[in-house]
Amino acid sequence: DIIRSKNLKSKLVDFGLKFQISPGLVPDEADFHAGLLHSTFLSSLICQRSLSVGEIGCALAHKNALNDLLISDYKFGFIFEDDAEIISEFKLEEIVKLLNSNLPTIIMLGWIPGHAIAKSIHVSFNEEMIELVTSPTCGFAYAINRPAAKLIIGTNKKIIDLADWPIYTLNKIHYFATQSPWVTANQDPKFSIIGERSTSFPKSRITVFLSRMRLIGSLVTLILLSKTKKLNVSPRQIVHRLLIRDMLYKYGKSQLKIEVKDNRAVPLSLKFQKLLKLINLYE
Repeated sequence: DIIRSKNLKSKLVDFGLKFQISPGLVPDEADFHAGLLHSTFLSSLICQRSLSVGEIGCALAHKNALNDLLISDYKFGFIFEDDAEIISEFKLEEIVKLLNSNLPTIIMLGWIPGHAIAKSIHVSFNEEMIELVTSPTCGFAYAINRPAAKLIIGTNKKIIDLADWPIYTLNKIHYFATQSPWVTANQDPKFSIIGERSTSFPKSRITVFLSRMRLIGSLVTLILLSKTKKLNVSPRQIVHRLLIRDMLYKYGKSQLKIEVKDNRAVPLSLKFQKLLKLINLYE
């Protein structure tokens, strides 16, 4: 019942952008616990933990917003979570050039945590838009075209992964990002419908070992489900989601010699490029 952002509406008006509010969604607790909204089994394998009712609500709200785009006549649109704070002027010509395409395309305007990882081993600071090897997490502001929206909406009826970005979109959607975020967000947990996530970090050798064994078990189970056509996700997407994406995030955080407060698109290391080529995840 509130808009958490202090400047979102006024900035969109300043830029001359038409907008509408897509209502948030609080799932019914009974439906959530009955598994009517998401697959508890698949989501626990993919996310390596249980999803909260707030996370399911967030994923469904993103889908509702994308449905609003698809029932309109627009070729593409912007999706902002309601705590998005615009911190830079949009270069609309660059956005239009990328999204006016038949290829499913998403441009990340703001993200956390870590750095967006570019496909190229060289990133020019003169570039406005940089193609990414994988999507950054927490996409609270992004531009998306109709082919990408159709892919996200039409693939799964039940939620099986986080809102940003589901496993079945990997290697199918072309992701781009601005050199540094044009949008940030008010991350005050008091106003979050997601609440605290159930992620726990291993603190001893035995818990590290057990978490790795669980990851291997999940990887094998998901690939078997894929091979037997019980999961509409390719083995390539499974490897990308469970292994590559997290590796690149950790790499992106540690690549810079000094700690920086703002996120940036950083170049892909040559060793990771060779690794991705080896498992056919890089062109």
